[in-house]
Amino acid sequence: MQQGYVLVTGASRGIGSEIATGLSEDGWNIILHYNKSENEANKVAEICRKNGVDAFCVGADLSNSSGIEQLTKAIQDRGLKISGLINNAGLVRLGTVKDFDDSDWDDVFSLNLRAPAVLVKNALKIFDKPGSIVNISSAAGIRSGTTPAAYEASKAALIHLTRSMAISLGPDIRVNAIAPGWILTDLNKGYLESEGVKEKILRRTPIKRLGTAKDVSDAVRFLMSEKASFITGQTISVDGGITL
Repeated sequence: MQQGYVLVTGASRGIGSEIATGLSEDGWNIILHYNKSENEANKVAEICRKNGVDAFCVGADLSNSSGIEQLTKAIQDRGLKISGLINNAGLVRLGTVKDFDDSDWDDVFSLNLRAPAVLVKNALKIFDKPGSIVNISSAAGIRSGTTPAAYEASKAALIHLTRSMAISLGPDIRVNAIAPGWILTDLNKGYLESEGVKEKILRRTPIKRLGTAKDVSDAVRFLMSEKASFITGQTISVDGGITL
């Protein structure tokens, strides 16, 4: 059964692409946002269309307001409204609080925290209510280490922003967050499978495996479904128990 349109940011690869294709399996029409990876995004859109839904791509730099306006205008110009928004696009920069670069801090917060807030504000004029927003945070926003400090702080703030949005946008729009743990993707496969790294992570993980992009996608699909109609302002940890 075909449903409304869902905008997925950072949908060209990794977790974002899995979320997009997973939602298309549930009958959602998909708007795939990308920044630079247009070819990859088009490939994901083609997979979505094979599931019998409409899917198209929009490129935009979400680290600035003009890029966000460009994204929402592209949807508006098609005469479309969205029923869901998945704020997945994000950025990691290394550095502890003692040695991070100031520009890195600004870049991380611009994309990880400011962009979801500004995008939601802009998207309200194209939201078909009732609707649902899912912010992709991180286990690093729940359980802190030492690095990357900016990433951890931005993801913790995104969890709190989720609660604030849930209060201000209810009852028309539900807002929840997902906090993934160590998720194996093409982007981090080399690091996670390097000597000693995977073993160290699994020692701290009760489920004793790395997560997959599908694990995250399945949680998003649940929050986007009617089964989650009484859930808002919550953060679901998809981390195998590593934050316990």
